[in-house]
Amino acid sequence: MISYRRAVTGDLSGMAEVFVAAWRAGYRGVVPDEVIDALDAGTVATDLATGLSASGLTTVLAVDAGGRPVGFARYGDDADHPGGGYLAALYVHPAASGAGVGRGLLEHAIDAMPGVDVRLWVFEDNDRARTLYERAGFRPEGARLVDPRWRAPQVRYLRPARPGAAVRR
Repeated sequence: MISYRRAVTGDLSGMAEVFVAAWRAGYRGVVPDEVIDALDAGTVATDLATGLSASGLTTVLAVDAGGRPVGFARYGDDADHPGGGYLAALYVHPAASGAGVGRGLLEHAIDAMPGVDVRLWVFEDNDRARTLYERAGFRPEGARLVDPRWRAPQVRYLRPARPGAAVRR
């Protein structure tokens, strides 16, 4: 059974483990191998810590029945589109892949941002993630970028606010 809760500082090493495992299992052929091979859980944990304290962002952790982290999502205010929502991260440990954890985290994030357009960036060649997002109502918006850290093209997706949904305040 998977449960969801807000992540805290004590979760950072588990989140870093999820991140590194997800990248090593799912991003070969999407980003350069040397980027994946250079990932270090300690550095990733430090990077993730910044987001835990960022104003306007929430990090939700998916944990298994034993309390072990199996995924996380980070979402909140879209600094580039005031009044909009932003899904900044969604990662699932490969051992939990295919069990609905990613879909559950995505639904949690969308539900937490009612009445607003939600945007995200996804690697252009990450077909599995793109399928997940498209099934949830996201569509490519036309914007592209290549982050120098990851050295792979990304596309921005938009999920318009649901008509009649309450506006988040």
